[in-house]
Amino acid sequence: MIERLKNLEFYIPLIIGAYLIAAFRFKVFVLPFSYSEIEYLSQYINITSDGTAELFQSRIPNIPALIYYLIINIFGTNITIIRSVAAVFALVNIFVVWKFGNFFFGKQAGIFAATILIVQNVFLAQFATVLPDAINSTLIIAAFYCFLREKYRTMAIWLILAVNIDISSILTVLFLLVSFLAKLHTENKSQSIVFFVIPIMVYATAEAVNFTAFDQLGVPSNFSIASFTGAFVDKSEFVFFEQQRICLVAIMIIALTAAALQRQIERYEVKTYVYAGVMLLLLIAAHSLVQSEMHQMLATVTLLAIITGAAVSVIKIFYAYKYIIISVLIIYFSVFAARSRNTSSEYISHTNQTETDMRAAKYVSENIPSDDTVMCSKTFYKILGNKYLGYVSTPLTNIDTVYSETKYSYIIKGQDPCQKSLNAALIEDYCLLEKAFTKKDAETEIFSIEK
Repeated sequence: MIERLKNLEFYIPLIIGAYLIAAFRFKVFVLPFSYSEIEYLSQYINITSDGTAELFQSRIPNIPALIYYLIINIFGTNITIIRSVAAVFALVNIFVVWKFGNFFFGKQAGIFAATILIVQNVFLAQFATVLPDAINSTLIIAAFYCFLREKYRTMAIWLILAVNIDISSILTVLFLLVSFLAKLHTENKSQSIVFFVIPIMVYATAEAVNFTAFDQLGVPSNFSIASFTGAFVDKSEFVFFEQQRICLVAIMIIALTAAALQRQIERYEVKTYVYAGVMLLLLIAAHSLVQSEMHQMLATVTLLAIITGAAVSVIKIFYAYKYIIISVLIIYFSVFAARSRNTSSEYISHTNQTETDMRAAKYVSENIPSDDTVMCSKTFYKILGNKYLGYVSTPLTNIDTVYSETKYSYIIKGQDPCQKSLNAALIEDYCLLEKAFTKKDAETEIFSIEK
């Protein structure tokens, strides 16, 4: 313990990173569920009027959905408890990244990789949210780590848990299987192959049940080969350029070049870099095929953080200079995250939209007569009709999502993706802006309709 305290300066970046998580995400533990969280939960879980959870009968629930289903039924719909459980998985993701870097590249690499991940906007945005991306990233990186260490039995456990979450999980299984078969010298190769086959069988069984029982597939959906090229470019830009990651890529390239010229990269490290790089590009390709949301790219950003952290650590310069580089990166990414105005769910400022929605829901509850009918989008319908989502203390009863010019007195418009019926209503001459709630780029508006 005393020896570890002597080396405390090595962990300063991680300590700063932990502080930034608390500073940026403390308020999220008391905020209601965001649009994206409500839509995700609705696919698998129905929160009833008495606050219990029922598994939604539209597809087989994945591991994250089962976890939150159990948490809700055991501890209730307390927002803080549910978010605390989600935060634990995000913290485990940090630990797995640190463990990965530490084992394959050294202690500095582990610290740098974990710290770089922490200050990524997409990671901060997904910290303590019920979306499955942090859990998916944790399972994928843990499985990848075990594969490289030839711990195939443990790898199979992580893959079994992951395969029904996201397209990236099944692709990871296939990539690791091909890599395993390509190895020239592996002990007990014929026996170990079963640990790759079992996750594939679990995935195939789940897909068969989904198709038979619910007439749809689970993980692979919305395939679009025609738009693959454009989607691949967009997702590559997000991973390598957006959220200021262009500087991360530049530092990685400079560091790897310098380390190669200094001959500081060992042969086994080169193999790990290649594995991680190829896997990163394949995951981008998989998400491009199914037109995934950008926040689902967290696993690829995590791999980029590992590679960059390792690259910086192997440069042959005084270790204090490396920590200066990482400290500058921490400040750079933190300032960008703090100043971000984007309200999509891969930016920490997505909570601004939740806050304006919360204020609009409160206004409706307190000011709109009970005999008036409120028209709103499908997601806001859930917000106003279920107090356990955290927006209202008493659910509204006169709410609808279909527009009729003679029936409705009020319209609520937020930045909800499901607004086809609302857009038609808002161009009517009889709609007047009653109240607008704004915070940076987030806006939720309440319109009244003259009778």
